[in-house]
Amino acid sequence: MTRDRWILKLSAMGLALALIGGAAHAQAPKAEPKAAPKAETKAPAEKKAPAKKKAASPCQGLDEKACGANTGCSWIKATKTKAGVDRKAYCRLKTAPPKKAAAPAKK
Repeated sequence: MTRDRWILKLSAMGLALALIGGAAHAQAPKAEPKAAPKAETKAPAEKKAPAKKKAASPCQGLDEKACGANTGCSWIKATKTKAGVDRKAYCRLKTAPPKKAAAPAKK
């Protein structure tokens, strides 16, 4: 009976070590394959175009009156943060209301 217990304990310890070793192996950084040095064949004029910037907001830079006149904009008042930093007032684009999910079809 004690021999069976020893076998059971040893197999449980082996399983635990295998699981721990597998988790440690999965977290190890993977080695990147060494690439051959790239020969520069492209001419400097063929460089990629820079990423496109977002269009400027129609509310950006408006004063309080102009911001109030535009229905898509809202005026944010000047505030002071808890750290004592003054924030200037500005005009910003209103956020779009969340779209309602389509009603499920009734049977």
